[in-house]
Amino acid sequence: MHRGTQAIRVTPLIEQSYGQIAEQLGLPAGVLNIVVGKAETGIALSNHNGLDKLSFTGSNTVGSQVMRSASAQCRPVTLELGGKSAIVVFDDCDLDQAVDWIVAGICWNAGQMCSATSRLLIQEGIADALLARLKVALEKLRVGNPLTEDVDMGPLTSQGQWLKVAAYFAVAKEEGLDCLTGGEPLDRAGWFVSPTLYADVPAHSRLWKEEIFGPVLCSQRFRSEEEAIALANDSRFGLVATVVSADLERAERVADALEVGHVWINSIQAVFVETSWGGTKGSGIGRELGPWGLSAYQSVKHVTRCLG
Repeated sequence: MHRGTQAIRVTPLIEQSYGQIAEQLGLPAGVLNIVVGKAETGIALSNHNGLDKLSFTGSNTVGSQVMRSASAQCRPVTLELGGKSAIVVFDDCDLDQAVDWIVAGICWNAGQMCSATSRLLIQEGIADALLARLKVALEKLRVGNPLTEDVDMGPLTSQGQWLKVAAYFAVAKEEGLDCLTGGEPLDRAGWFVSPTLYADVPAHSRLWKEEIFGPVLCSQRFRSEEEAIALANDSRFGLVATVVSADLERAERVADALEVGHVWINSIQAVFVETSWGGTKGSGIGRELGPWGLSAYQSVKHVTRCLG
């Protein structure tokens, strides 16, 4: 297997599928235009004088560049950027159910989603028991070809992403983090890494602060509800969060205090098109989906007529 540093182009296959669907539906030519290209293409598009609105989904670095392009002509912009989201688990939860939600939040799509709940906050009384069960669950995951039925988690999308995640594994070793399981690329053909769990990761760690975009879960312990909220909010991102607790009043109270755009309570990451999607802080500006997303592409015009 070749694991050099040669860049790999990642083709936007989903967007091309949208184009095929539009053609099948008979959408008139020009209503939907899909332009595929690298950075130069995006720069030319975002600087074009004919645009009335810019919406971008991607990294914070590129999002900042898109925002600068929009500011030059005072265009409205919607940004859906990165995340370093928390899943907060209280000591009254069902441990097995909590493990299922934690694994789904970090290993779905091999952690390659902006909403990955990659910071695990566990109430002190159940921390050891939950981490032990979580370690077993992660080690049971079958990693391989996602087109086969006996696989739970597929590969990373590209060589570049594999190299990035492998670099964070190296950082974790340099920082002396306590790796309970994983922490290594898998020695097989393809861009596979092991589902990974680190315990008691300090807040200054790069792995705790930075978006990795892989199946890498960092955990901390908390004592009180107030401490859990403070730890969860102590991030430059604010996209989503999950709260796990049998006390629904407490779960709703915590959800209300979290500085994010979407909170799940005792749930997998279900997203409905009629609701909103987007975050706060470094996770972006504006909302997608639902009436909030539609309104971002609309403006108000007021006409006053003098009578008489």
